[in-house]
Amino acid sequence: MTTFYGFKELTKIDDWADIVGRKNWRAKASAYELAHCWHESSGLPTPISTAIQGTGHQVLRGLTVDLCLVEKPVFLDTRIAPSMTDLMGYGRNEQGEEIVIAVEGKADEPFALPVRAWVRGDTLNPPVTATPRPTRLRRLEFLSKHLAHTISPDSPLRYQLLHRTVSAVLEAQLHGAVAALVLVHSFGTATSGNFSDFGDFVRELCAATVEKGSVAGPHKLGEEGDLPTYFLWWQQAAKQ
Repeated sequence: MTTFYGFKELTKIDDWADIVGRKNWRAKASAYELAHCWHESSGLPTPISTAIQGTGHQVLRGLTVDLCLVEKPVFLDTRIAPSMTDLMGYGRNEQGEEIVIAVEGKADEPFALPVRAWVRGDTLNPPVTATPRPTRLRRLEFLSKHLAHTISPDSPLRYQLLHRTVSAVLEAQLHGAVAALVLVHSFGTATSGNFSDFGDFVRELCAATVEKGSVAGPHKLGEEGDLPTYFLWWQQAAKQ
């Protein structure tokens, strides 16, 4: 049985509310839907587990999740502004090897800003005179190193996808995992272009095409380019 922790053990679904924020605790919001889906499943939801098993990736076979940390911070190049993963899962495959799963819940909200905007400020359309901020260029360099792929400051890729993936990689390496899985769990029918953004990201990173409900990869990431990393988009209707 999976155990959930935030700053305390989350023994019932309503315990999640103080972790994800009361303003996000409403039906059809991604945090609310993610909590209900994963907690009621006591871990990896059965349809997602079935999809993973059907991919034929040996390292993911028999994947189960033992522990989930809600709103898990992962520090990147500094101890400022860590990447907050909605749900970081720690599991094992049928061989007992460790696997880390970084879950990003989505409803209608986008994957934050494109890199080309984020690196210059905090708005979608920064002034034409805006230049990249040195601190953000340093972070982009750090992310590029761990993605084993150089991301241009003018890239249209969504910044959130970069740091979410690197969070999964760093956490997997920290715990000696044999692989990482980046899972976008999308609720509802509208994706606000999110699936297209996710596809663009995986295509540039892995030269692979993403299909909903199908695992893409592996692509070897990390500073040494030696961590098999997989990607999965899971779409379902909101339950509430």
